[in-house]
Amino acid sequence: MAIATTNGQLLEAFSKMRIKHPLLDKAHQLFDDLRYARRSSPGRPQKFGALFAPSQSGKSMSVQIYIETCVVDEVIARGLFPADMDRAEIARQQKLVLHVTLSAKASMKGLAADILAAFGDPASPRGTTQTLFKRVYDFVRRHGTELIIIDEIQHVADSFTKLDDQTWIGRSGLVHSTAVTDTLKTFLLQGLVPLMFIGIEEARHHIFNDIQLASRCYQELDFTALDLAVNDEKSIFFDYIGRLGLKLRQHGIFEEETNLLLGDIPAYLHAAAGGRLGMATNIILAAAIVAREENATNVTREHIAQAIDDWAIPLNIIDYNPFRTGLRTLDVRSAA
Repeated sequence: MAIATTNGQLLEAFSKMRIKHPLLDKAHQLFDDLRYARRSSPGRPQKFGALFAPSQSGKSMSVQIYIETCVVDEVIARGLFPADMDRAEIARQQKLVLHVTLSAKASMKGLAADILAAFGDPASPRGTTQTLFKRVYDFVRRHGTELIIIDEIQHVADSFTKLDDQTWIGRSGLVHSTAVTDTLKTFLLQGLVPLMFIGIEEARHHIFNDIQLASRCYQELDFTALDLAVNDEKSIFFDYIGRLGLKLRQHGIFEEETNLLLGDIPAYLHAAAGGRLGMATNIILAAAIVAREENATNVTREHIAQAIDDWAIPLNIIDYNPFRTGLRTLDVRSAA
């Protein structure tokens, strides 16, 4: 029988699951590199990293896991927090790596307010744009912040300014920038702090259509959909869902292990999730709810199929159920 007695317990258990994979390692190395450059050359122009990928690709989770593990370990080692303090609370309070989620239609003032809110400034929305940014600079210096990660970059307001015949790019042409991207350039050029930009693929132009800002890019990560036709990407997906299945028992949800590598489950789950690790997790969460409500001892193929019928298709995540009909032609090629 299921051990979890409510769907709320399921949601809590899934929110606590952490599964390491090679894409995380690449992201965490990039964060480390940017922070090292900040420590070794304070006050000098800084670089930025970028990660643009579809929703539910694991972008924000890569930041969350980095802060919960690498950053928490480091702030404890530096003596900034006691070793016996709750690690989740340390992750929330530390300011060494700041994770900022942009509000909708972010303007210059909105950007400053969002950064100040992440610092815990109770007066974050109050004041002029100039005074807000002065407080941002003060907070960065006061806390020794080594990296600011700006998430949901697609929320930058789309108000572009044309800059014609820019000699600094070595040719004539049109360059698009916004007040927000101009401000971000200033952060980097003044050596305040390196930045990491995260958003959906459609938001990439906010950063890379401004050539002067784009030239400050150190590395852009690839979190696009995993392709089962590529051996390394297939290994990442299979290893991830295999460990996800094991965690259903490890986190006290079901009394028996769930094998998500059985038969056609990996290929069909990959198709339903569009090759996205985060979406695969959400589908298994929906399947776990189906299984719990049946008082099952683990998640089965039929539970996943039912979850796609009841949850994924109505939400337009996929327009067919591969567990019912088999793979469509394109998905068959990807799964080969």
